[in-house]
Amino acid sequence: MSQINNNAGMPIALTLEPGVYYRCICGRSENLPFCDGYHQGGEHIPIRFEVKERERVYLCSCGESNNQPYCDGNCGVELSTRARTPRI
Repeated sequence: MSQINNNAGMPIALTLEPGVYYRCICGRSENLPFCDGYHQGGEHIPIRFEVKERERVYLCSCGESNNQPYCDGNCGVELSTRARTPRI
């Protein structure tokens, strides 16, 4: 993942409804953290992920996670024990 928001220092916490989502990695979307198709024709392909039930997720904002698009705390951020970072 590109370093699109490495100054944020925190994951992006969202409650998402069931569905398919695309995490922007080019940083040009006007709908961050989600892809709006701005990258088309470029080298950056968004990360597709699916949410099966309404849940709180923590999306990586630093690019260090080994479980993209989810934060895994690899950058030193401690996630709540209630935080769910699904494996994909």
